[in-house]
Amino acid sequence: MSLLLGQGAMLVLVTASVRGNRVLCRDSLTELQRTILKSCAAASLSASLTLQAISSDFVVLNIIEWILLAGPEIMIATLFCSWREQRSRS
Repeated sequence: MSLLLGQGAMLVLVTASVRGNRVLCRDSLTELQRTILKSCAAASLSASLTLQAISSDFVVLNIIEWILLAGPEIMIATLFCSWREQRSRS
């Protein structure tokens, strides 16, 4: 559950970025909407970290695992944005 929540938050962060807004939303998001999306993504990442931390008795190891899982989540979200950008160009 934590992984899915984290991946969703990363996709929202990508959408709220300047490039993501251009590629995924065709520059339709205002600065206020992008700020709200970033805040929601930060809350989702915090919830993801909390879920991961309380999943078993080894809190420190769970937090380290969450940090290590964040890398692939960022890569998947970035690759998705790049794929959409490439697809819209062709």
